[in-house]
Amino acid sequence: MALAQTQALLARLLTDDDLRREFFEAPIAVAMRFGLSMHDTQRLAGIDRRETEVFAQSLIGKRALYARRALPLTARALGDRFDALFRQAIHGAARDAANRSDAVALIAFLDTRVAKCELEPRWVADLARFELAFIDAGRSGATLFFRAFDFDVASVAHALAKGEEISAVRRKTFGVWVRAPRGSLRWRLFQP
Repeated sequence: MALAQTQALLARLLTDDDLRREFFEAPIAVAMRFGLSMHDTQRLAGIDRRETEVFAQSLIGKRALYARRALPLTARALGDRFDALFRQAIHGAARDAANRSDAVALIAFLDTRVAKCELEPRWVADLARFELAFIDAGRSGATLFFRAFDFDVASVAHALAKGEEISAVRRKTFGVWVRAPRGSLRWRLFQP
């Protein structure tokens, strides 16, 4: 079996709903597109569709769990809607090895829904970007970057963390995250 091509196809089958559907409708065509030989294609075509679907759904569940851990305040703000929105966000999205890509896909999805006035509260996309800034700042090495928010995300984050009622104020806020090599992270939000 051509291991690299087989692994690439299996990985995509488990993470891409559309490709998985296409594969089970026309396994030979899909496998050939991935460069598998006819022998390898026939062996792969024998995988059980139901088991593959169950395993793929369990992987999505794990990804949602990681996203909840990465964006805990966003998950709290969205409540029961988090998992459904997350699944919609990652549907068909390219994914690299890092969990950050799922958070980025969710944020882009939230931004789109907020822009179309299809999602409340409107500040939730800002909150997710605020939490992502800490993920980005947590990478090793020197850090310097800026973010802009439409809402006072610090008060929203503070209220959510304490379980208090949120009275989000639409107020342009700018954030800066800084760390010298081997230094500790410093960040600050500014409002003009």
